[in-house]
Amino acid sequence: MARFLKIVVYLIGGLLFNSQYFLLVAQKNSPPPIAALRAEESYAFLQNKDSLNNAHSIFLEPLKWISIRKNIHLTLGGEYRARLEHFTNKSYTTEDETFYSQRLSLHASLQVGSKVRLFGEAYHGYVSNGNQLLESDEIDLHQAFLEWKIINKKQTSASLRVGRQEIGYGASRLIGIREGPNLRRSFDMARFILKRGNAFVQVMYGKEININFYAFDNTSNIFDNQANNPTLWGAYWQRPLPSGAQSLDIYYFGFKSKLAQFNDIAGEELRHSLGIRSYGKLGRFSYNSELIYQFGTLNQATIAAFNLEADWKFLLAKSGWKPTLGIKLDWSSGDQSPGDNKVQTFNPMFVNPAIYSLAAVNTPANITSFHPNVTVTPLKGLVVLVDYALFYRTQTADGVYAPPRFLVRPANGSVEKHVGDVIGIQVRYALHRNITFDMRSSYFIPGRFLKASGASENTFYIAPTLSLKF
Repeated sequence: MARFLKIVVYLIGGLLFNSQYFLLVAQKNSPPPIAALRAEESYAFLQNKDSLNNAHSIFLEPLKWISIRKNIHLTLGGEYRARLEHFTNKSYTTEDETFYSQRLSLHASLQVGSKVRLFGEAYHGYVSNGNQLLESDEIDLHQAFLEWKIINKKQTSASLRVGRQEIGYGASRLIGIREGPNLRRSFDMARFILKRGNAFVQVMYGKEININFYAFDNTSNIFDNQANNPTLWGAYWQRPLPSGAQSLDIYYFGFKSKLAQFNDIAGEELRHSLGIRSYGKLGRFSYNSELIYQFGTLNQATIAAFNLEADWKFLLAKSGWKPTLGIKLDWSSGDQSPGDNKVQTFNPMFVNPAIYSLAAVNTPANITSFHPNVTVTPLKGLVVLVDYALFYRTQTADGVYAPPRFLVRPANGSVEKHVGDVIGIQVRYALHRNITFDMRSSYFIPGRFLKASGASENTFYIAPTLSLKF
């Protein structure tokens, strides 16, 4: 463990010492940032680079806009992500684990005229301690879709995407890209996208991809009604408010799973989610608030659940380290009474597993949590977040769940509510537009509920990560 921490310290020090040149280059005439969803990037501006007086300098620029023939252009890109991970007392047990993981992705976007685009992305995931779910995959198609632009005007566009694709909405409370593990989430789906200015509406239907370990064996079984892959459909609307500094999201998602299990019931689940999210800035104050209500059926029981989240931050000083104080509140409903043919447990569906910590301690189902935090920026490109989180069961009749929605500790009659506390730190350093260093660490202290219901060792986790994107 001491050797591992020493390596991490040397790695951080080396990055801080040697990155100043990269930062100076990145600050001058910077091109648009690399998007979290790589399919959303556009390098069409490179067509007119001469007219921009060489304002943009891009790593491996010849690959970003390749003219094959008139009106046919190809863009190539990818990522290499390397990570060291260490657990002390993994999953509250006395088991320690240290391993290396890496992710390699390559994508291609082929634009044919102004109406048609083909996008494909291949993924490879490796971990040093053998095959692990969501971490290991020899090679597979992570994305492969056809996009037809029905309308393509300056302020208005409408397109249809059909095939395998990534999606992520809002703060990833219900649908996230699963950035924590090696292998991100994708769906086989049809999606209609309508944009007007900075507002958009999306309508979708599809199934989540099952990730397997070997070459080209991932599937959604989208045409198999008996498959266990969860099905997703819905609509998402987002528009900026008149102030321009705030935005509003309103959405509906449908979710169907053949095999769902909660504290006292299991079976086929049909769940509907209605949500509203408001976020933006008011001077030094920034906010992100979201309310979700769910209804439907699970086996023969009726569903009535909710989630309320508020994430507020206040910038104390606009200069120096720019210290920012924050507080996040999360209230996720839990089941109130076993055997009453009602389900009140909130289902976070396809939540980002790192929503509370990269170690994926728990998920927003039957959880009430309180997160005071502070963020500082010691130098350009370096952001440090320190967070302290307290977790409680919302209902003592319900258990504790792990990401994305799996029961890991049943209630078993315990009346204790305190699940535990987490001290977390994230250090993120953008060395360059294409190179980032991220280190996330957490220390979980089990509460009375975990101590009364099974293994309850304090858990330490650390994961320094280096990412190169082009």
